[in-house]
Amino acid sequence: MIGSHVIVKMLEAYGVSHIFGVPGDTSISFYEALHDSRDRIGHIMARDERSASFMADAYARLSHKPGICECPSGAGSLYTVPGVAEADASAIPLIAITSDIPLAGEGRQTITELDTQGLYASITKWAAQVKHVDKIPEILRRAFRIATSGRPGAVHLTVPQEALKGRFFKNASDIYGEPQCRTYPAYRTRGGRTELEALVSSLLAARRRVIIAGGGANHSQAGAAIQSLAEWLCTPVVSTISGQGIMPDDHPLAMGVIGDNGFHPHAHRAVEEADTLLYIGCKMGSVSTINWSMPSNPEKRRILQIDLNPDMLGNNFQNTVSIAGDARLIIEDLCVLIKGRTSCNSASAWVDSMNRERQAFWKEADSCFRADTTPLTPLQVIAQLNRHLHDPAVVIADAGTPTPYITRYLRLAAPGSRFIIPRAYGGLGYAIPAVVGAHFARPDVRLVGLFGDGSLGMSAGELETISRLNIPAVLIHFNNAAFGWIKALQKLHCSEKYFSVDFNANDPVKVAQGFGLHAVSIDTPQELEAAFKKTFDRHSPIFLDIKTLPESDDLPPVYSWTAGQKQL
Repeated sequence: MIGSHVIVKMLEAYGVSHIFGVPGDTSISFYEALHDSRDRIGHIMARDERSASFMADAYARLSHKPGICECPSGAGSLYTVPGVAEADASAIPLIAITSDIPLAGEGRQTITELDTQGLYASITKWAAQVKHVDKIPEILRRAFRIATSGRPGAVHLTVPQEALKGRFFKNASDIYGEPQCRTYPAYRTRGGRTELEALVSSLLAARRRVIIAGGGANHSQAGAAIQSLAEWLCTPVVSTISGQGIMPDDHPLAMGVIGDNGFHPHAHRAVEEADTLLYIGCKMGSVSTINWSMPSNPEKRRILQIDLNPDMLGNNFQNTVSIAGDARLIIEDLCVLIKGRTSCNSASAWVDSMNRERQAFWKEADSCFRADTTPLTPLQVIAQLNRHLHDPAVVIADAGTPTPYITRYLRLAAPGSRFIIPRAYGGLGYAIPAVVGAHFARPDVRLVGLFGDGSLGMSAGELETISRLNIPAVLIHFNNAAFGWIKALQKLHCSEKYFSVDFNANDPVKVAQGFGLHAVSIDTPQELEAAFKKTFDRHSPIFLDIKTLPESDDLPPVYSWTAGQKQL
C-alpha cells in the first residue's frame, strides 16, 4: 500500500470516525484513500480550511476524542492556522494534517511551497514533517500521544508527496494505535500524597472557602467529583466562562460566572468574601481575575491551585498549595481524604445569604426578560432561548455580541448540556462551523449557534455545509449592522468617535435561503416568541435573523465597562 492508505489505516486504528477538511491538488491520493475507507471514516467537506479546523476543535471538545482536520499545501496551510492556534491555546487535542509539495521541489519555486513546519511550530505542541513513508505509523502514534497526554493541545503534520505516494515496505504489524490515546486526557496523573494532605488541611482550616472551576475542569470531566466535594464541604462553586456548566445551573452551591465578561454579582461576592480559594483547571488570566484585581488582597487569602500544566501553578498569584495533575483524579482523591477526616457540612448562613442574593438577581433578570421593547435586545433573545431549552443542548457562541449575555443569563439545566465559546484568542467566525463539528460529536442533543453579523461575514459559506448535511441546528444571528463590541469600546473610550465599525444590515435571510436553509426575519417581541415556538418543534436547520440593538446602545454586562460608567 502507499503512504496515503497507511495514514488512513492509522486513523482507523485510533478509532477516528470523522475528519474535517477541504480538498486540494496535493491531497488527491489522500482523498482516494479516504474514499476507499468511507464506510469507516466520514469525511466532512468544509467550504474553508479555517472552518474545518474550527469543526475539529468543537468535535474534540464534545467527543473527548482528538479532532482531525486536513488541508492542502500553501493557502490551505495558511487558512487552517486560526483553528489550530485556538485549539492549542485552549488545551484541545487537534491533529492537523497538511498534504505538501514534493521534497524534491523544495527551494525551486514550486507552487504553494511553504515552510509549514516552521509556520505551525509556535502554535502547536509539536509540528513535524513526515520525510519517509515508513515513518508514518511512528509519527502518527507520537502525534496522538502528544495531542492527548499531559496538557492536551494541537499537533501539525506535513506530509510531502514522496510520503503520500511512496510504497510502504515495513511489516503491516507496524500499523497500530495506542488505545490509551484514542481519548483525552490520556495517561492521567495524580497529585502527590504530601500535597494532597496539605490541600486537605487548608480546606478544612477555612471558614469561607470557594471553588473556582476553569476550562481544565470541564476537559477533565471533573464535574461530578467537584459537585461531590462541594456538597460534602458545603462550599460554593463559581466558574470561569470556559468552566461554565461544571455543575447544574440550578444547584444551590453553583453561584455562577466570575470575571469581566458576563459575570454574576453573587459569584464575585463569593470570591471576595472567601478566605480560601481553590482554583481547579483555571489559568487565572486577565478575564477571570479582571486584570488580576479579583480577588483583592490575594496575599491575605489561601490560594490553592490544581492544574495539569505545572507552568500555570503560581503563575499569577502566590499559592499556599499547588498540585500538578489531572483535575478529576485529584478531586476524587481529595473527596476520599476529606470524607475520612470530617462529616458532611450543612449550609452556612453565608451560603444562604448568597443564595438569597442569587434569587433576587434572577427575579430582577426575569422582569427584564419580559420586556416588550423594540428594537430587541440580546437579553430578550437569551430569555426566549432559556424557555425552550428543556432537553440536553449544546450552545455554541462566537466571541463578541452574544458572549456576555450568554455567560450571565443562559441557563442549561438539562443533564449533559454544554456551552462552548473560543476563549483563547476570541476570533470571530467560530460558531457556525463549530455547530458542524458539534453535530458529529453529539448528534443526540439540540444544537444552538449564536453569532453576530461580523462573525457571519467570516463564515457564511458554512451555511451551505449545514444545509447540505441537514444538521438540525438553530442558528441565531444578532443583526446590529456593526462590529458591536468595538463600537461599544469606541463609545466608552473614544468619545463616540465611531470609525470603521458600521456596515449595511442588508438581508441575511436571503443569504441563508440562498444556501438552502429555512430562514426567518425577526423584528419584534411578538415575532421572536412566535419564531422560537416554531423553531424548537423543527428537526431541520433554521436561521433566525434577529434585529437587535448594538452594544453601543445597550451596554452589555461587562464588569470593567459598567465600573467605568459608574466612575464617569
